[in-house]
Amino acid sequence: MQRRAVNRPVVVQHSAGTPGANGPLTAVQRVLTSSLADRYEFVRMHQSAGNGSLNVPLLREWVRLLRRVRPALVHVRGLQNEGLHGVLAARLAGCPRILVTVHGTVRDLRQPGRPWRHRLLVHGAEPATLRMASHVGTVCEYAAGRGFLRHLGTKFVGVIPNGVPLPAHPRASRDRVRADLGLGPDDVAMIAVSRLTWEKGYGVLADALRRLPPSTTRRVLLVAGDGPDRDPIAAALTGIGGVDVRLLGNRLDVPDLLAAADLFVFPTLHENLSNALLEAMAHGLPVVASAVGGNVEVLRSGGGRLVPPGDPDALAGALSLLLDAPVERGHVGELGRKVVAEGYSLDVMLGALDRVYRRILTE
Repeated sequence: MQRRAVNRPVVVQHSAGTPGANGPLTAVQRVLTSSLADRYEFVRMHQSAGNGSLNVPLLREWVRLLRRVRPALVHVRGLQNEGLHGVLAARLAGCPRILVTVHGTVRDLRQPGRPWRHRLLVHGAEPATLRMASHVGTVCEYAAGRGFLRHLGTKFVGVIPNGVPLPAHPRASRDRVRADLGLGPDDVAMIAVSRLTWEKGYGVLADALRRLPPSTTRRVLLVAGDGPDRDPIAAALTGIGGVDVRLLGNRLDVPDLLAAADLFVFPTLHENLSNALLEAMAHGLPVVASAVGGNVEVLRSGGGRLVPPGDPDALAGALSLLLDAPVERGHVGELGRKVVAEGYSLDVMLGALDRVYRRILTE
């Protein structure tokens, strides 16, 4: 207890979701086991299931936790209902410093679901979360320039980019995993890793795969992830001639799947900064992604091809150029790995996070 008070400020790490299906949760887990744990005493404040409305029992539980540990800083990830609960609990507990990092906004959703709930989040929960925060950061330059964040003034602490480990031997498990998946040495495996929602562009991907020219090479699409639109997405990806589609569900062995693949496809309709994209590039996979949000700033230095969102013809064309060009895939993949090493590694993220924490704690 004395070490806590003298040497290490207590920082509460808020997160929500289930392992293997949530980028911000993955980031939290990496922070907790990083070298920053020697500098800060981390306390988890996690919620497994999403909130449909105000969850009073959860708020009470979190307020009790925060009053007990008396943190110097509460780091809340996200703007939606889960983020609102994290910030509100911190305010009710009297926490002096609350950092909110913006990972996305419901205002971008193409299929927002119930209109009344969408309006409540856009005009109620998200603005309230930003107002109650003492400090706000974003995970990419794109998000930092969004209009709904321009009023923050001195609250804005800058960009804290997502960061991923850079495997020393990214292809070490390739042969084993390909054998487990039934992939032959000449098969070309595409992989998509994301939550299974239409917002991630799976309808566009299904249309694009049907537009691919015939090939004598066997093509496989691996899909890692789960979500509310799994069944209709599975139906859309069924019966595509020339492509063997495998829906693998949530996986905790994504690095192995990336090692087994040849190409990462990411047709999302909107995005801030995707951990899945960075992890694929860290494994040396060439990328075909939609030109939205943080995808553009990650790939502007190389590592893949950008296509207009929602354009299956452009997506099919970009995929074709790489599917039949193994040497080009290797060159593009190695450039992408360099991009991640220089700008989006785990060390880069931890350094940016540490600088922001230090700044906030000395104010």
